[in-house]
Amino acid sequence: MKRLIASTLFLSLVSIGIHACKNEPKIEQADLLGRWELREGFRNEQRSEDLAGLFFEFFGDGKMITNMSGSTTEAQYELKKQMLLQRGGEMDADYQIEILNDTSLTLVATLREINFRFVLGKSIQVN
Repeated sequence: MKRLIASTLFLSLVSIGIHACKNEPKIEQADLLGRWELREGFRNEQRSEDLAGLFFEFFGDGKMITNMSGSTTEAQYELKKQMLLQRGGEMDADYQIEILNDTSLTLVATLREINFRFVLGKSIQVN
């Protein structure tokens, strides 16, 4: 009986380890580059119209521009796995990247103890 329990426990741990080691899709800087504008914003899971006009713009040299703090500022950014780390500027922030594709970017963050979700769309710039 002890062997059965030990074997079951071992197989369960191996199974959990395999699932935990699955590769998350790697975020490439090239996929993030450009200007992203807010489609929908949520504060503590409630839709917030106060976030209208929010944007993030990412450049290849690790610089970004955003108006997240209320005024347009420049900061540095770094990608680490599924995280976007904003440093410098008026505030530091860590955003979890939930969705990133050609047209959509969804960022989740806790800022000043408030949970935010930003659903952004890629801006098409016309020259």
